[in-house]
Amino acid sequence: MKVKGRKVFFCTGLTLGIFLMGSLMALACPTVQQVQEGIKKVFNQSFEVKKVQPSKELPGICEAHVLVQERYNILYVDEKGKYFFAGNLIEIATGKNLTQEASQELNKLTVDDVKKLTSLVAFTVGKKGPEVYFITDPQCPYCKKALPTLKKLTDEGKLKVHVVLFPLSIHPGAKEQSISIICDKKELPGLESGYKSENQCEEGKKKVEGAESFLQTKGIRGTPSYIFPNGKVNVGMIDSEENLLKMAEENQLAKAK
Repeated sequence: MKVKGRKVFFCTGLTLGIFLMGSLMALACPTVQQVQEGIKKVFNQSFEVKKVQPSKELPGICEAHVLVQERYNILYVDEKGKYFFAGNLIEIATGKNLTQEASQELNKLTVDDVKKLTSLVAFTVGKKGPEVYFITDPQCPYCKKALPTLKKLTDEGKLKVHVVLFPLSIHPGAKEQSISIICDKKELPGLESGYKSENQCEEGKKKVEGAESFLQTKGIRGTPSYIFPNGKVNVGMIDSEENLLKMAEENQLAKAK
């Protein structure tokens, strides 16, 4: 694909084998300034490049850590800085999205961040099992699709879910709904039913507005999002009970280490 005279390649599992043929020798990557100038030229936007380093997964290729709206994105680049590879790198053998995993590691919350997040929890569902913070908006359609999975796992004692209410500005009235769910202590039934009242107590406002402010500074702007006790963030609905439980267990173990 050409963008303003430059070539941009999108990496997928189908092209992985080609890149793995690259040299295993020590790699000299382009400078941060070179990549930053290339981004401006290709994408016509200025984003801060924090670091450029050899890719662990792709011998002969470098990865640039690019800060976009307080979150790191990974952009692949050749050693001379002539080509960008924008997209997800998939490992054929396992089906793992290596780009996503690396991005999650770069965007992990700190221990203090997780403590702050805990203070913003609206309510908790479940009493045992690995923990997860579920970031949700009462009007978010994908959040509603995620609730049955969460409820089933908490009912079975396999998961403990801390719900943080994060109303998005695109949903009129979602903020008032969130506040009233907290103020009237309606918890999960209130979230499921779309509960709303005139009760806009200070405690509710403080938690909801605190969640809005905190999550936005961490670059989290979408729901549903899942945050694990070790600080790892997954933006977007996790598509199955098995995947969610596996991720929760893995990240709980990572915290223990």
